[in-house]
Formats: sequence, structure tokens, C-alpha cells
Amino acid sequence: MNVFNDNNTNNLVTNEVDAWFGILYSCISADKQITANETKILTRIIHSKQKFIGVDLLPLFFKSSELKKQLGHSTFISACCERIEEEDKNMLFALALEVLLADGILEKEEKNLIEIISDALKIDPKMSSKIIEVIFLKNKGNVKGI
Repeated sequence: MNVFNDNNTNNLVTNEVDAWFGILYSCISADKQITANETKILTRIIHSKQKFIGVDLLPLFFKSSELKKQLGHSTFISACCERIEEEDKNMLFALALEVLLADGILEKEEKNLIEIISDALKIDPKMSSKIIEVIFLKNKGNVKGI
């Protein structure tokens, strides 16, 4: 299935809901394996946000998976970040870190993804460091699979 309207990546992620989900989906799929726990965490975070009330998540999983495969991780994240409102960028970055660090362990792929997301969202480096520190402390010692 081709999810593209045309070859311009600006048209692939059509709205902010797609963009939020795409970024968070990229976090759970960073290691190329999506566990039930990661899906649960993503779903919990998404359902806590008003913009997702009444949104069917299954098509978003499918669309994000297909776009990530077709575009590659970095290009997909960049396309998503272009749709994020300025006032939501720091919060979304913190939520992405929450997903990445849910097990309290930061793998190599996850470190790379943090940099990609931070750069694509244009997060101030000082703010990025603060957010990373707080989320890491919050999740330190988490039991994997909880």
C-alpha cells in the first residue's frame, strides 16, 4: 500500500495527531522490536492527551509503520516534527523520552533517536539536557516489562 499523496515528504504527515503519534511510535520501534509493554506505554500516554480523544489508534500504528519503512527513521521523524506546534515541542520531547526510558535503560539506538528528535524539534540544548536529566531520574531503576 502506498500511503503517499506525492513524493513531497511535507505532505506525508498530514496533521498534528499523525505527527505526535509518529514521533512516539518511532520511540517504541527504535530497536526494531515493539513489545506489548511499549505499546501499553504509548497507548497510555496518547490517551492522556486531549487531542487524541476519539482517535482510532490502529490506523495510526499502520500509517507510522509504513511511513517509517518507506522514508527511513530520520526523514520520517523530520516530517513529523514539521507538524508540531511550537508550544508543544518541549512537552512532546519529554513524552518521547518517557517512552524511550520506560525501562530505565538507554540503548544505543535510543541515544541516537534522542538526538534526532531533539534536533528535528529544535529543542534548546540546555532545555534538552534538563528534560533528559529529569526523565532519566524519574525512570531510573524501572523494572523492564512493567
